[in-house]
Amino acid sequence: MTTASPGPGNIQTSSQHSNQLGHNALQQAETGIKRSQQDVRTTMDGLIRAYGGKDGGAFQNLLNEWSGQVDQITARMREMMDALQRTGLAQNRTQSEIEELIAGAKAQHAQLGDSAYGALMGKKG
Repeated sequence: MTTASPGPGNIQTSSQHSNQLGHNALQQAETGIKRSQQDVRTTMDGLIRAYGGKDGGAFQNLLNEWSGQVDQITARMREMMDALQRTGLAQNRTQSEIEELIAGAKAQHAQLGDSAYGALMGKKG
């Protein structure tokens, strides 16, 4: 089975779309993780009050360690989302720069064509 290659201009658009999908997926995952973390903190507060002695302190330390790891994971996710956003902005900037170059080349070509036409018309007249 062969896969058709993307048409002109579709590769960059597809890449931008993929970046946006990746960013959205990370954002949803981050939201879910933070919600779960808050649920655990709420439960932890109740359990810590109910626990007493060394086992309660050990349990609190365990949950605090877990929460710290969650913070690290969500921080890395935020970094990934920021990188995807920066990449998307760079792609947009590159796309705009290419469009400006094409428009400039087109204008220059039109001007050269007008000059050539004028020169030809001048010789005939």
